[in-house]
Amino acid sequence: MLWRQIRGDCGMRTRRLLLVAVVVLALFVVGKSVMASQPAGGGDSHDAARPATPGPQLARSGVIKPAVPVVADTGAAKAAPDPPSPSADPQTQKYRRTHSGDADDEGRQKGSTPTAVARPVTRPDVSDELGPPLPGPPGLPVRTVSRPVGEHRGEGPRGPDRLSVFRNTTVPVTTGRTGAASEPSTDQSGRNIFATGNYHAEFSRDSGATWTGLDPFTLFGPGFCCDQVTAYDPGRNRQYWILQYLPSLLGGPGFDHLTLANSAGGDFVHWCPYVITPRTFGRPKDESFDFNDLVVGTRYLYLTSRFIRVQDRGYTVVPLAMVARISLNDLARCRPAHYDVVLRTDLRLPRVAQGITDVAYAASTSPAVGQGRNLRMLVWPENTRVVRTVDRRVPPYIHISPASGAVDPNCASEDGKVNNWCEFVDSDVLGAARGNGYLWFSWSARQYGARRPFPYTRITKLRESDLRVLDNRDVYSKDVAHVYASLAPDGRGHVGLVDSFGGGTGRRHVFPGGMVGVFDDLSPRIPSVNYFLRGHGGGCTFEEGSSSGRWGDYLSIRGWPTGDGVWNATTYVRDDNSPNFCPDRRARVTIKNVAFGRERDRGNYERFANS
Repeated sequence: MLWRQIRGDCGMRTRRLLLVAVVVLALFVVGKSVMASQPAGGGDSHDAARPATPGPQLARSGVIKPAVPVVADTGAAKAAPDPPSPSADPQTQKYRRTHSGDADDEGRQKGSTPTAVARPVTRPDVSDELGPPLPGPPGLPVRTVSRPVGEHRGEGPRGPDRLSVFRNTTVPVTTGRTGAASEPSTDQSGRNIFATGNYHAEFSRDSGATWTGLDPFTLFGPGFCCDQVTAYDPGRNRQYWILQYLPSLLGGPGFDHLTLANSAGGDFVHWCPYVITPRTFGRPKDESFDFNDLVVGTRYLYLTSRFIRVQDRGYTVVPLAMVARISLNDLARCRPAHYDVVLRTDLRLPRVAQGITDVAYAASTSPAVGQGRNLRMLVWPENTRVVRTVDRRVPPYIHISPASGAVDPNCASEDGKVNNWCEFVDSDVLGAARGNGYLWFSWSARQYGARRPFPYTRITKLRESDLRVLDNRDVYSKDVAHVYASLAPDGRGHVGLVDSFGGGTGRRHVFPGGMVGVFDDLSPRIPSVNYFLRGHGGGCTFEEGSSSGRWGDYLSIRGWPTGDGVWNATTYVRDDNSPNFCPDRRARVTIKNVAFGRERDRGNYERFANS
């Protein structure tokens, strides 16, 4: 009996051990399959420590009330008030900032725990799988590259497949405030175009033939700073406009806030403004907003921003970002508007994809979530307040961040004629698009060796249904940098882009200019591009004789609501290379507002532009 009991116990232990072994093996196989679903390539190991993925987060809700409606004065242009002195100018302080500051626990998402910053990438993936280099801008020697037939065509072939600029409009800055870092934004509905920059706003009702200015310094009260963005909602025929106010930095009256205004499409005169403060979302009164963006969904307008804390005539960046959504129906009726908001300590600057409908997707490449290896996404269906977090591995790249300690990005020409105009670029997601069942996100990456001699743009494409990474592309050149890329879908789900390029090798130099491109049925993995705008000066500087430069933070592109194969984009260049102090709002710049697409779709542009 004792032997039988011992043998029975041994048999039971054996079965248990076998069961444990089977479970361990199954988990190993599942783990391998999950890792296999992520892109592989050269560069640093993908087995670096992963950051913990936060659990579901419940958004907090509230209501913002409209302010008194505003009627714009579009009469004769008025003399502009003197700009603040350089020491008080927000753009001066903005880029002489520090990036310290203690984050409190307020606003930290539920289910998350602080994690150590991952080891930064030092050897990026620059393999051939990420694509061949773009052809250089016209005027540079043609480099022989291996590429699929019909892709990477530069300006493209003659005929219906040619990538053309249908409308090439120069925006007159009627307020007299240009700024060497223009940061333009735009959107269009038929013949109506709205265009903004850091210090100005204009509209056109005749497809850019004539323009009328609006003065953001006076229209909605004092304290205006910068960082304007506009977006059009075709479903409700409303034009949305966000403006940033920082009187605490400027030394003027009032309180720091955002103004979110909307007008009927093509009106541009009668505005319904909403005042949004950090306290609206439960933050301390000594914090402010910065780096704002707008995206239109089905039921909500999405507002993203980060928080800063003004102190001693400068400011620090608070390690906290925001994604808010506001009822489009409420905004369009100028009534108290419902909102939901999530605050994140793990994301530096999330960006919501253009082209979303009833599910919003926001992405970030913050150092705390991968340091050059990881893309973190927020998934937020419009029928729930619960936000889900998803992490995906991407091929390693060198992450640019003011706090990363990495070598600065360098967009200067080898001959020294073009300064390092992109010194202040970072690897925040700037391009985000959804179309035809896919998601596209883009960001800038630092140069590396002979394969990536200049900073470049990384683009990751995911399948919307399961958020599986399908492709990774680098938009780069052996001759110039390609940074500040913005993305937008058209009605077909094809993706257009606009970026800034510049640099040069040997004795050839290229001042920063503007390029547009498309990923479509003819160029699905490698963009067809058009270097349509050449510049004549480098980035502005903060110190006399400095080789460091600043270009701005972002560009803008929109897909036309009823124009398949057509995009509306805006970018800018400097008109000369004279020394320019960044806060000087009298810099000579050319701001372009363009419509582009392939020649086969010119008819779509003409029908929409004349409607």
